[in-house]
Amino acid sequence: MHTRFTQLILSLALCLPLISAAEAPRLIDGRITLLPEQSFGGKVISTGVTLDRSCEANFEKSRDANIEWKLDTPLPAGWWHGVVESDHKQSYANRDISIMMVGGQNPSVFVASNYNYVASGEAQRFEFWIHTSTPSESVRIDPKGDLWRWNNTWPVSRITLEQASPTQLAPSDAITIELPVADDGSVNLPFPLPTGNWSLGGYMTQAGEAVVEGSEGLPIPLSYKLDKWKKRRVYSVSFHIRSPLQSVKILTKDLFSTVLMKHKVTRNRDYGIEGELAVTVDPTRTVIETLELHGANLSGAAPSFPQFPQGKERAVLTSWDDGKPEDLRCAEILIKHGYKPTFMLNGNSPALKFMDQLEAMGAEIGSHGSSHTALNTMTPEGALENMASMRLMLENQLGHPVIAFSYPSGYFPAQSEDGDYVLQAVREAGYWIGRSQLTRRQTIEDIDEPLVMRSNGLWGSGNKALVADWPKFLEQEGGVFYLKGHSWQIGKNEAGWQKFDDFVAQFAGEPSAWYPSNNEFALWLWAQDNIDLSIESSSANRTLMKLQRPWLHPWLAERMPLSLDLPDGVTSVRWQGRDIPASNGRVELTWPNQ
Repeated sequence: MHTRFTQLILSLALCLPLISAAEAPRLIDGRITLLPEQSFGGKVISTGVTLDRSCEANFEKSRDANIEWKLDTPLPAGWWHGVVESDHKQSYANRDISIMMVGGQNPSVFVASNYNYVASGEAQRFEFWIHTSTPSESVRIDPKGDLWRWNNTWPVSRITLEQASPTQLAPSDAITIELPVADDGSVNLPFPLPTGNWSLGGYMTQAGEAVVEGSEGLPIPLSYKLDKWKKRRVYSVSFHIRSPLQSVKILTKDLFSTVLMKHKVTRNRDYGIEGELAVTVDPTRTVIETLELHGANLSGAAPSFPQFPQGKERAVLTSWDDGKPEDLRCAEILIKHGYKPTFMLNGNSPALKFMDQLEAMGAEIGSHGSSHTALNTMTPEGALENMASMRLMLENQLGHPVIAFSYPSGYFPAQSEDGDYVLQAVREAGYWIGRSQLTRRQTIEDIDEPLVMRSNGLWGSGNKALVADWPKFLEQEGGVFYLKGHSWQIGKNEAGWQKFDDFVAQFAGEPSAWYPSNNEFALWLWAQDNIDLSIESSSANRTLMKLQRPWLHPWLAERMPLSLDLPDGVTSVRWQGRDIPASNGRVELTWPNQ
């Protein structure tokens, strides 16, 4: 028979779950301590229990990987105060884990988004609160993200759970609450809950509405929509509340039977970047120019905007996140094939050092936020500061406006008393176009909000969808095909880069497509909404037009596409002192500020 020592050695070497000779964890006097040697699924090392690639064999699917403590008897429902500790002192290998109490809706607390950083050399410690409405059969460490790519999780030395009866909690507490929904849709809160960032959700199979309210009496409406698969799973909506949370009401009958509420610890940050954001538009200043139409038998009709410049019928866009060293080679390949790629940078991106090279090649620089933090997990003030500070950093270095943006971790709305503060932060920070994580075919007519652009797929994991969408895009009037990606995922060898080159080549050179940068596309949308065309006078041979728009930053004005479909009979136009011949009933103009 194997000794306990032999079992431990085998587990260390092979990451086999321990068939423990130790007793299962027990609740004693309202307290239970979970130790590494009592766990299953992970690997016990000197500083605790962890998960790494060697543990993959323990699970049928890698996404199911977890470390679990099977309990002697289920833990009673109610409040629990938890502490996670680690003797690991070098810093996190991977903080992206949650502590889950298995039962009911499996309430859990996410460590990374709530953690108060501890300096390297100190033991790690994380506190949290969980309220369960059903007994917990076990406790798990549930890793988030691509576990195997990031090598391993933070080693956990012990988890302590203690029954509690709090009467109030603080905005600095990480909290998860599982509560039943009454027949009338009300949720009985145990006491007024702390201010700050919350999410509210649960298992659902239908769309619906809810509302929360704080002590100030200002309601925050929450809207729940199913994804395209419409499967039963946990859906949640984020919100920020300025006064203690006193009321939760589910307005749609049977939307939830039980709700999960999660409170995130938020810490706003001063990014310390000085200067002023570039003014991109000044609506108090008007720019006026005349356009003369010349020809024969003119009707006096005005020109009109086509769907796209240059007589094109559709558009192809691309953007690349994170600002990694591989951006240079990615840009070289894309530009060779006629794309105008936009590279979205964070505050610590290596590409900050070679932005001028990217621009000189014909690429474009955009923002991916100062920190790669989902905006719905930040306060309204923090989200705005994150967005504005990154734009300011880029503009300080580039010397021109930056108006393109990509949401870090995707666009997820978050509500406050004033509406969706995520979208408001991006707009108030001065961006014009924002690419989300949403993946779906779109046309230019679908784009009612340029700050939430969709894509057709992600290079790598979305290649099949991109290939499948391309022929449908070519048949779709006004289609917008959007390829997104990360250059660091393209490949670590020449074969990987050649595969990428071959892949993007199949979408290049389409005669019916316009290949703009994100800036150019946003400026085209802006031009159609903000340039007013009016007829001053007309005759059979000449029509005099007035074009009027708000003042536009000179760098943007020089790049603004201005394409006009001309009335029948027009053979040339006179624009800013130049005669320009009409081509196929259309004229392409530039309109810098005077």
